[in-house]
Formats: sequence, structure tokens, C-alpha cells
Amino acid sequence: MAPAAAQALPARLVCHDDIFAPYFMQNGARIEGLNVDVLREAASRLGIAIEFRAMPWRRLETELAKPQGAVDCAFAMSRTPERERYLEYGKVPLQPTEYVLFVRQPGVAQPAVRLEDMAGKVIGVRAGFRLPDAVAQGAAEGRWTLAEVSTDTANFQKLALHRVDAVLANSSVGLYTVKQLKLAGIVPVSPALTHFDTFIVFRKSAASPELASAFDRVLKQMRQDGSIARITTAYLGTPGQEL
Repeated sequence: MAPAAAQALPARLVCHDDIFAPYFMQNGARIEGLNVDVLREAASRLGIAIEFRAMPWRRLETELAKPQGAVDCAFAMSRTPERERYLEYGKVPLQPTEYVLFVRQPGVAQPAVRLEDMAGKVIGVRAGFRLPDAVAQGAAEGRWTLAEVSTDTANFQKLALHRVDAVLANSSVGLYTVKQLKLAGIVPVSPALTHFDTFIVFRKSAASPELASAFDRVLKQMRQDGSIARITTAYLGTPGQEL
């Protein structure tokens, strides 16, 4: 039997994410950010005209899960068995992710705080985002309370105003947000609570395996030729450098 013919890549792709500085940001009518720049370059290498649109995370997840939803491409999604039933994942991650607690501790570069120290306290989290198992379990057992908000900016403002005791956030996003808001005395806790990779994903279709494979190929090339490192440095600085 002859092998099935490869599906042609689309000429145009519309891809969605929620506002998540510095990875996905809206500057007037223009969408920009670290992940946006990486995917814009990847799509260009594939000859695909890519458009980016913002959508609140919970709505985005709902649309992706619908059999006939309005979203065919999204990022940056962690891999879960449930999502894999209806989303096409590649093998090359878009970004590695680590989640840490941020606390108020003026003058201390690495505060001696553990998750267990949050007993009886309130942890700010971003609504709809995947929680580390230990954080979710502790909340379910009533050891601490989770306060959900829709943006990282709101979370860190609440932390500065003593309305929450800690914030759970992507480490790079948290450092970037603290810098942008010019908040003093808010620092990340080491080590990270969880590590996982995130990916560009596509609604499953006859063409989605070929599309995921094509992005894998160029993302791998971009890592090898230094393009992703260059884009990352432009937003986050070099490793160990203060933002």
C-alpha cells in the first residue's frame, strides 16, 4: 500500500493566547512578546502568514475542548492526558516553565520560606492556570487559601498591598512583572515548586500532525542556530542578570 500523502501546510494560521507578559502582550493594536516573536519567526520559515489574537485563558481552554470550537491553534499549553485527546502536540517545547512562590521579604535575596510555611495564609494564583500538585492538594485540605485573579499584575499588586501573603507565578513572568510595576521587597522563593514544558498546540485534524511536525522542525533549528536564545535574551536578559 502506498504511504499517505503529506498534508499541505496552511497558508495562514490564527493562533491564540492570553495576555501573559513578557510572553504575550498587547501594545495598542499590535500583539508582541517573547513567544510571539519565536512563533512569528518559525511561521515565516515555514511560509505561513501567522496572526495572533488574545483570549482569556479559561475561554481559550473551553474553545479548544469543543468539537467545533472557534480556536484551532493556541500556546503555550502544558501537556496533559486530557488535552492530548483533542489537541495535537509536537515534541519540541516552546518554553520550559517553572512555578515559584513570590513573597514580601525586603533585603533578602533568597528567603528561607517553604510551601509548608503558607499554612493558614492566602496564596494569589492566576485563574485557570495549572497548579503544582502540592499547592492544589494543600488548598483542597484547607491548609491555605487560594485567591484567584485574572492577571499577574493584579496578583503582585495585591501582594504589595498585603492583601495576599504570597503569589504563585511563572518565575520569569513574576520577575518581569515586579520590575515593570517597580515593586520593592518582593522576591522569589527557591527552589521552584514545579517544572514542565509548554507547547504550541493545534486542534486535531487530518492536517494537524504535519503542522505540529513542521513547527517541531523549525523550532529545533531555531534552538540550534541561536535564534530562540537571542529572542529570549531580548526580553529576559542573560541567565543570572537582573531584569
